[in-house]
This record gives sequence, C-alpha cells and structure tokens, in this order.
Amino acid sequence: MPTWIGADPDDAYRRRVGVAILSATAVLVVLALVAALLVTRRTAVESAAGIGDPYYPRAGGSGYDVTAYDVHLSFDPPTGRLNATTTVTLTPVDTLSVLHLDLALPVESVRLGATVLRHVQSDGDLAVTAAPLGPLPGAFEAGREIRLEVAYSGRPADVDLGGEGAVYTSGDETLIAGEPEGASAWYPVNEHPSDPARFAVTATVPSGYQAISVGRLVGFDAGPGVDVWRWATDEPTVSYATMLAVGLYDVVQEQVLVGGVETQAVYAVSRRVADGDRAMQWLRTSPTAADTLRPWLGAYPLTSIGGIVPGANPWWGGLETLGRPIYHPQVVGSDAVLHHELAHMWLGDSVTLQRWDDLFINESLATYAEWLAEQARGRGSPQSRFDDLYARAPDSFWRQRLSDPGAGRQLFTRVYDRGAMAVHATRVAMGDEAFFAFFGRWAAQRGPRSLEQWRAQAQEASSADLGPLFSAWLDGTSKVPRRPELGFR
Repeated sequence: MPTWIGADPDDAYRRRVGVAILSATAVLVVLALVAALLVTRRTAVESAAGIGDPYYPRAGGSGYDVTAYDVHLSFDPPTGRLNATTTVTLTPVDTLSVLHLDLALPVESVRLGATVLRHVQSDGDLAVTAAPLGPLPGAFEAGREIRLEVAYSGRPADVDLGGEGAVYTSGDETLIAGEPEGASAWYPVNEHPSDPARFAVTATVPSGYQAISVGRLVGFDAGPGVDVWRWATDEPTVSYATMLAVGLYDVVQEQVLVGGVETQAVYAVSRRVADGDRAMQWLRTSPTAADTLRPWLGAYPLTSIGGIVPGANPWWGGLETLGRPIYHPQVVGSDAVLHHELAHMWLGDSVTLQRWDDLFINESLATYAEWLAEQARGRGSPQSRFDDLYARAPDSFWRQRLSDPGAGRQLFTRVYDRGAMAVHATRVAMGDEAFFAFFGRWAAQRGPRSLEQWRAQAQEASSADLGPLFSAWLDGTSKVPRRPELGFR
C-alpha cells in the first residue's frame, strides 16, 4: 500500500461531497420554510372585528381567549388626559393572521416582546397583524399564550361609544364605567361578557388625588408629586365590571368578615357628594348586606368588597363593578339597591353572560335575590311584589319578549320587574326546596352561561314540566294567564 506524505488526494473529493450535502440540506430547509409559510397562509385566519353578538355584533373579537389585563396608566385630572400601556395576555383559539381588540383612544404602538407589530385603528376597533411566532411564520399560533403590549394616550372624555356614554366628568373628577360598553374608553379589551379575565391596574395621579378601581387595593406609594394606586383581582370577570375613578375622594380601607371570611373592604366617597358621611356609613353596611344574600347565593365569591359614590354622576342608579359597585348619590340609603348590586357579585360578575340576549340570568336573578333580601329585612314578600305587579301592569308590560328583549335601552326595560316575576313563578312551580337548591347551584357556577342553560338546569331540578311556564313568561308577548302550571298560587 502506497504511503502518502502531505495532503490526502481524497480530501478534495470528500469536501465536494460535504458541500453538496450541505447545499442539499439548505435547500430542504428553505423548502420546509416555504412549505410552512404556505401552510400558514392556508390555515391562519383573521379574527373577526366583533364576536358576533346579535345585539352588539362589533363588540370584542373572535378566535382568542383573554386571561388577563394589566393596565399601567398616568392620569392628569385637570386636563383629563390619560397615558397608558396595557399588557393583554391571551391565547388564540384559532391560528390568526390578525386579531381584533376594542380601544377608542389613539394607539402609539403594539409590541410582542421586542417586536413592533403593525396595527390599524378604525371606529374603536384595533386590528393587530401577527409577526413571526413559533413554527408558523406570520401567525398568532392557536394554543400558544401571547402577551401584547399596547401603548396609547388621549382624553377618555372625548370618546364616543354611542348610547348613553361611559365617561362622566365633574370639574377635575372623572369616572369611566358603563354597561354594555365602557372599558374600551380607557384600555384595550375584548369587550364582551363571554370572555371574562383577570384584571389589574396601576394608576399614577398627582399627589392628593385618589385613583379608585376594582378588586383589592394591593399597593399605594406616595412619591414626589405623584401617588401610585395599585388594584388587582384574581377572580376573572367581565369588562363592564371594571372601572376607573379619579378625583378627590375620602377612602376607608378595613378588614371585615363576610360569611366568616376575612375580606378586604375599600369604600370611597367623592368630596363633591353633599352628605359624604352618610354615604360612607351606608357603604360600610355592604358586608352585612352580602351576608343577608348568602343563604340563597352561597359563599361570597370575591376577595374584596366595598363601594364608591362619585361626584361625577352617571345616568344609572348603580353598576355592579367588581367588589366595589358604583352608586349614584341619589340612591344612597337604599338597601334594595345595595342588595341588588351586591347580588351581581355572584349573578353577572362571576356567573357571566354568553350573549347579551341572556341578560335575564343577570338582572332578573339579581332582582329576585334583592326581593329575598328585602323580605329578610321585613319589607314585603316576593309573593306580594309579584301579585302587586301583576295587578297593576299595563298591556305594554307584556309586549317585550324576555328571551329576546332587543339591544340598547330596551335591553334593560323589563328584566327587573317582569323578569323577577318569571323567577318567582318558576319558584312556585318547582316548590321551594327544589328551587332554592337549584338557585344556589346556579350561583356557585363560574364563567359564561346562557338563558338556555338556565332553562335546562331548572327543568332538570324540577319534577314539574316547566316548558309551558317558560314559553309564557320568557317567550310570550301577551299577559300570562293566571293558571297554577304557569306559577300562580
């Protein structure tokens, strides 16, 4: 065998083979990436600009589930200007090329990590285009949690959400709260009750001003010229149960017992309210009111309780913002309103809506819980309220279909009175033992539910056929005949 000294003559051959293999591998990688891109283009879809609710079709966005909002904002009370960055944590259900959020304030940037994403805003809709993510370039991959960081600024008072609005001002005081819309006036959101999420807000305001929101007060820092308020809740809730109030408030924080469980209570009363001491004393009865509801609704579902009476007066009497309902100054002293809004902590804020035409399971059930609480205080029975309403109701009272009440103001027209009558009729038909066992189980649920589920679960718990009763009370548009099978005694 020859002995070679120096370079092996086969080296050049081996190098040529190696280069060929590497080149082939590179081609295969490129082809794989092209194939992945083609797959992405075939499978990635654009989220719809709206979940598709029949009453509010442009509310929210489809194809994803939000798990948390983390809002960091500064607010200047004299000018009403807000500057903020919100992190939205969400998981696409579908592989998306574009996803849609709701936000009425001008957006400066949207980031995914260090990557700036393309965005387009139109009429309160924020469309965010995907950047390369995971194995599917150009898509938000289904099942992969992402955190979008949205930077924006503007004056919420300039926002027009339609309807009655959701931003209320009085001098240097601002309140942002509304149902069915309101959150999109101050943070990017999937603004539909079928997508409850955790919520946190860190609000920086000039020293001496107070920034009130929902959940627990988890921190307060007084800095040079500014104060920082931190609020958070671990209980997922609907966006209309969030709020921001900035102004000059008297604030009381204390630990209270609700159902024997130590709970943080925070009460806030605007210094613009005429009789602030009376309002504060009334708010501080909230733990007792929640305990009054507990025999029918079960354990209080939240880790915070309280209330707020603003000076910037809304058009409604009360709103069930999470753990801290908002009360118009004119309803201060009304235990019925207090019981109603606190009942929503179970019925609406914890058991949420699938669609807006399911509102019966919020307002009608909360009103009936209010009736029960008022009876416990010696203020009339549900049966006497039922009989009185039935005797006095004009023909127009019966014309609206509770299972399809319609959007806008009419959505809230008959759910409080005729809706609560329908709940009482269901109780009479089922019998107290079966009804209250069912009512408690319903209130213990969490997440989106529908009126159809209410009907099905009530029927499952009842030995009587509830079909005719539901057809008459929920679907009918004429006066319900006075018959035993329809819930009459």
